[in-house]
Amino acid sequence: MRFRPGGRIAGGAKPFLPGPVSLLERDGVAGGLIDDRVLLERIRGGDASGAEELFERYAPALLRFASRMLSDRETAEEVTQEVFVKVISRAHQYDGRAAVSSWLFAIAANACRDRRRRDHRASVVPLEAVAELPARGEGVEARLDGRQRRDAVRRALQGLSEEQREALVLARYHELPYSEIAGILGISVGAVKTRIFRAVETLKARFSEGETRWNVVN
Repeated sequence: MRFRPGGRIAGGAKPFLPGPVSLLERDGVAGGLIDDRVLLERIRGGDASGAEELFERYAPALLRFASRMLSDRETAEEVTQEVFVKVISRAHQYDGRAAVSSWLFAIAANACRDRRRRDHRASVVPLEAVAELPARGEGVEARLDGRQRRDAVRRALQGLSEEQREALVLARYHELPYSEIAGILGISVGAVKTRIFRAVETLKARFSEGETRWNVVN
């Protein structure tokens, strides 16, 4: 898995495993926030290997985010690659006020919005990519029920506004605190809470009309 400016993610999609981004991924794999900033300094000095190392650390999480915001995996891979191309050209714009991971998510969020406006595609949130594996011994009926529930949640999420979906995905699937989401999206913490509250209420209302219940762990 490596970064190739101007190309797709080397090696295809298989190296990227599903699951929420961890604190370790957010703050840097080896030494935390300080290492991330050192890598940016290397990029500013013309050392492209800094971008490659940041790619290794954060590409899986950013790919998961883009996959949930866009229409397909291939497009998400392209957007993830674009993020790190932009990092090289915009490294001088990082002011140090936020974690490098937050800055990367902000670039990714903007890139997803740009791509959606450009492509005019319907959004698909592939929840099956992050679904938990069925418990050992779980019967066929239980598996079908879980799949139907995930499909129902995916359809409901498509009905949310882009702003609500962004906030909910960052909070639910990437486990980011409201303060960090606010920095990524360029809004206040209060606005983040409002978007997530409205998203949850919309989803609850949608599912109250059918037999499937929705809650934040679906």
